[in-house]
Amino acid sequence: MNNPREIAPAAAPRRPLFRALVATVILGAALGATAQTPPVPIPPKPFGEMPNPPPPDYSQPRYWAALPDKLDAADVVPENDPFGDRQATAPVDVFYIHPTTYRDATFWNQPLDDAKTNDWTDESVVARQAAIFNACCRVYAPRYRQTASAGVYAPPAMKGLQSYEFAWGDVRAAFLHYMKHWNKGRPFILVGHSQGASHIERWLNEFGADRKLGKLLVAAYPIGIGYTDGQLARLPGARGLCRTPTETGCIVTWNVFAPGSDGKGMVAATQARYAQKYGTSEGNAVGCINPLTFELARPAAPAAWNLGALPARPGVGLAAALRERVPLPATEAGRIGGSCVAGALVVDSLPAQGYALVPLPGGSLHFNDMDLFFQNIRVNAVVRSEAFLRRVRN
Repeated sequence: MNNPREIAPAAAPRRPLFRALVATVILGAALGATAQTPPVPIPPKPFGEMPNPPPPDYSQPRYWAALPDKLDAADVVPENDPFGDRQATAPVDVFYIHPTTYRDATFWNQPLDDAKTNDWTDESVVARQAAIFNACCRVYAPRYRQTASAGVYAPPAMKGLQSYEFAWGDVRAAFLHYMKHWNKGRPFILVGHSQGASHIERWLNEFGADRKLGKLLVAAYPIGIGYTDGQLARLPGARGLCRTPTETGCIVTWNVFAPGSDGKGMVAATQARYAQKYGTSEGNAVGCINPLTFELARPAAPAAWNLGALPARPGVGLAAALRERVPLPATEAGRIGGSCVAGALVVDSLPAQGYALVPLPGGSLHFNDMDLFFQNIRVNAVVRSEAFLRRVRN
């Protein structure tokens, strides 16, 4: 593959621009529940022994964090972006599932009238993750009764993992609503980070063998959770890692770690999950696609290949910023390189200031899995979508 700078698009007319945020806060599910993980509040009773929040009605726009025809946090673009927000004419859709942003312990799953959590979701991840894809696609992002941070950290007796299945029920309902009312045979990309990535895995297990949906799926980007080669091979439809930047119907995934770290904790947790589920250690290599190359055979790339990491700016994605047309900050090219090493994406350097970096134990940069490679992901989504459309037309 050529340097990704060579396939960046020519400058496009600027659209109204909006605002971005200080930090992206999401659940470090890829780390597993270890003694090193930060303490989180745990609900007082096990899942199933407490009331659940009321369900969403996906016919109402307020139950969507992003829709193509409303002003929302997925419409923002960086100040120096060559594309602009192209949702009005995009031929492809994105169905984006946000990570964990609910940190309360009142419920196991988020009440959807929790304005504080909804604002944080919009500011921390919709504006900094979902908006990556507004150059290629119309963006659909449901609000859902997400599992609280406690879901992964709680002792087994609290049955916290069951709250993920409960959350999946909402994501599933939102996807079915999207298919019934808005898809109309359009190709789509699945994108999810952390908890959102776990719901993509559920999607692939339930819908992956559906040939009609398989023909429409451009690719799935479940980021921030480890997947072994054997697990990917067992997903319905036999989808594996995307080998090239233009391959379609496949999976793109990675987990980011700071310079000098190795991701051993994430890799070990991923392999243990695989062995427990399938009773084997064969095929337990953890998959990693470097978003600087999006090429399986090219796992390393220097900082020169980074088309633009996204710095921090408070408040972007919130209603006031959207009304004021405040943009995301300009992305910065050439700042961060990285290599896939034994299943972990280890970066070679990090900016000293100006970024919403949140290092976790073991060197994980789980909170920054996407914003450090903002513009590379953005370009790849355009390139991969165009490749899919060419194949369909031919």
